[in-house]
Amino acid sequence: MKPLIFISLLLLTQSLFGQNKMKEWNEIRTISAESISCWNVDAFNQLLIANQSTLTKYAVSGSVLYKISNKSLGEIQQIIPITPLKILLFSETQQQICFVDNTLTLVNDCIDLSEYEIEYASHIARSERGDKLWVFDQINSRILLIELNQKGKIVQEIRNAKGLMNMEQMVEMIEFDSKLFLLDSSKKITVIDLYGSLIDQRDSKTNSICSSDNIFWNTSSSHLFSEERNGTSTTFSLLPPFEVDDFRVINNQFYFEENNIIHIFEFVEKK
Repeated sequence: MKPLIFISLLLLTQSLFGQNKMKEWNEIRTISAESISCWNVDAFNQLLIANQSTLTKYAVSGSVLYKISNKSLGEIQQIIPITPLKILLFSETQQQICFVDNTLTLVNDCIDLSEYEIEYASHIARSERGDKLWVFDQINSRILLIELNQKGKIVQEIRNAKGLMNMEQMVEMIEFDSKLFLLDSSKKITVIDLYGSLIDQRDSKTNSICSSDNIFWNTSSSHLFSEERNGTSTTFSLLPPFEVDDFRVINNQFYFEENNIIHIFEFVEKK
């Protein structure tokens, strides 16, 4: 019986990792910050790190390109690159979203979310329709799709989101493949369509989620998982040997946060 168990485990491991079993992590560089409130990476692999109301943009080489400090921005909780020339900044404390260009220069006036009758926004997510934004109104447990180019316009509203989906505290929210993926504090992923109908719930022990290059990515405490638009899910790889707080995947480069350090890796053939 033991040989059969061993063979079964071996086949399972091979099926999980597939072709990636012949690859390994290669660390390109690290970028350290005094403190990280949030961070993201733009389409040109330029790293954006916020510390309270200070925002720094790094070149691919790791050198500082631009840095701004503007208390009117409030504490920046989310950074969402909309285009290479337009970056959205969300401040939960100020309940506002602001836009900066590729040089981190403030563009137009910030948008007060109270104009959309939102009592307390805790999370936002970029819509695949670029002129719109998903907002989670925590107090009213609503998920709203708002029009950025028309202040006050709510395109869609999903009421009683936490109750309908039996969710704990929201941790992350992203749109991928015309679906909303919601990660809560119990590490459960809830998937709904854009009208609020439940598609799937996974008790997956997920720590963090992101999407890039037509792939939905998520991590556990030890593994990185990928899911393509056709729904095929794969265990991509073991994570690098440190505790990953958050991650991004852009243009085949992998960014992992660990204690105010961003590690940048590529996944290459074993030598």
